[in-house]
Amino acid sequence: MSFRKFTSNDLYVNFLRTNPSYKFDIYNSEIYYNNKSLQTGQFADNVGNVPVGHINLYEMNIDRSSDGTGLIFPFINKNSSLTTFKTVSTADFYSLDYGSTISGSAYPLSASIVREFFDDDHYNTMRTNNETIIQNEKDDHLSTNIQLQNGDLTDSGFPDFSTSDPVTSTADGVTRNSLQRYTRLKTLLSSSHVHSLKNIINSKRMLSPHFQYSASFSSGYERDLDVVPVNLISIPSIFFGSEVERGTFELNYYLTGTLIGQLKDENNNGELIQVGPVGSEGSGSVAGIALYKEGFVILTGSWDLAGTDGQLNYKNTGTAVTSSWLYFGVGANDGIPTDGEGIDTRASASFAMHFSGTTEVPVMTMLAHAPKGQFNYSNNPTYLSRSTATDYYSSLTSSIFYKEPELSTVNIVSSSFETPTASFGKETYISKIGIYDKDKNLIAVTTVAKPVKKTEDREFTFKVKLDI
Repeated sequence: MSFRKFTSNDLYVNFLRTNPSYKFDIYNSEIYYNNKSLQTGQFADNVGNVPVGHINLYEMNIDRSSDGTGLIFPFINKNSSLTTFKTVSTADFYSLDYGSTISGSAYPLSASIVREFFDDDHYNTMRTNNETIIQNEKDDHLSTNIQLQNGDLTDSGFPDFSTSDPVTSTADGVTRNSLQRYTRLKTLLSSSHVHSLKNIINSKRMLSPHFQYSASFSSGYERDLDVVPVNLISIPSIFFGSEVERGTFELNYYLTGTLIGQLKDENNNGELIQVGPVGSEGSGSVAGIALYKEGFVILTGSWDLAGTDGQLNYKNTGTAVTSSWLYFGVGANDGIPTDGEGIDTRASASFAMHFSGTTEVPVMTMLAHAPKGQFNYSNNPTYLSRSTATDYYSSLTSSIFYKEPELSTVNIVSSSFETPTASFGKETYISKIGIYDKDKNLIAVTTVAKPVKKTEDREFTFKVKLDI
């Protein structure tokens, strides 16, 4: 078998940009991704082992069950490297014997869109609540402040909370040091995901005045995203790749199957403008903004889309409110449960969100050359003509002498006549191309659609592409 080495001119890498489209439908707290419903399998009632509307990262545990086939899970064997999962405490780790198996949570990991609603003056309310929690925590621990070590900061630059100042809580009777108090306190505090996007939103204000986090418009309208109600929809990057393709967002709002609102980015600048139904309340107004690179939709349009017929129990408080863009996507992993029958049931509303992602696929192109006068021999047994002669053994005194038979190559050159054969010529048919590593291990095989006839006076170049 002959090998040819790729030269620097035979290999190059480029990127193929694709824009796959995605669609999310939300109805009565159920999400449907690209029109996929629940699929049952041979071993599992849910083939993907993730809720409908979610994507299974790495496609693990497909059609597997915990009580049947068993689920794939991450594990580490304890050894001298002292490697473990971050969820395993130091005390638990050192209590295990060497060679013990440390397992993590079973796969799969999943992702889906998430809706968050922030009510009036949510930032100040949240900050006040946090201040109250901090003060209550301090009062419960004898008005003792959380202390830092002498060094103040760890080697990584984080606050180095003291572990040698235990204080017993008057609320639950548990003794905690500063580090334990900080760890517990951190879980009790809340933060605004909208406020965390403030710098990103302001950085795009050259696109539109609506990208100012706190803005005053010439019409007299003032808006501060820390104060006004906000509907935030988060899209994980596993769905859209490097960024959402500009101008592809489309949000449709339905009430009992009738379209009552449609948003599009007609200017490709991130402004979500209400374009339908034509002549409807709010038509032509900006109802929100889209952060394409980060994967967020921020809706602030609070005008009534359906009148008194559209007053539904969107907040799950028992009180009906008007249908507006503040309630688009309600039930999308926001903690709002499914609703039953009733005049103001949320099940009357449904939502659809369309967009396209941007994915760059690196592609390696390899040029495999078959020059003239080369690759005209085959290891295929039918390539040689085998004689039936038996005179390969000759007597030589009392011993046996063996000689290799002369095997000729089959002449497959076609002739214009039926009986005479054409002049002999080496011919092969190239049907596959093998790609080998530096140690001559076969790592890839490509097959041509139709075998290519290779004669001594012909040369070919095969273009082989591989997604990497």
